[in-house]
Amino acid sequence: MLRTTALVAAMAVFAAPAFAASTFVAQLETPVAEQERFVANKALWSCEGDMCTAELKRKSPTVRSCRKFVKEIGPVKTFATGDNALSEEDVAACNESAKR
Repeated sequence: MLRTTALVAAMAVFAAPAFAASTFVAQLETPVAEQERFVANKALWSCEGDMCTAELKRKSPTVRSCRKFVKEIGPVKTFATGDNALSEEDVAACNESAKR
């Protein structure tokens, strides 16, 4: 029993980073008039002014995740995590999906 408990605890320690979320930040081209919250990419986004943030279970931004975001709120200037950001070309491709 003690070995099983120790094994389960050890597995949880090594599995925890796989479930870690990253903070995503998007800068909108057009600021929202008042604080807004919505769901995109299976995450709750919170926007105020021209900045939106959410916790996603991904490490880096992709054009696909950006497209899901802009379909809900509109075009972005940037889409990034703390360490990674989409390139200008990727942001342009993302914005093609923006809500019109």
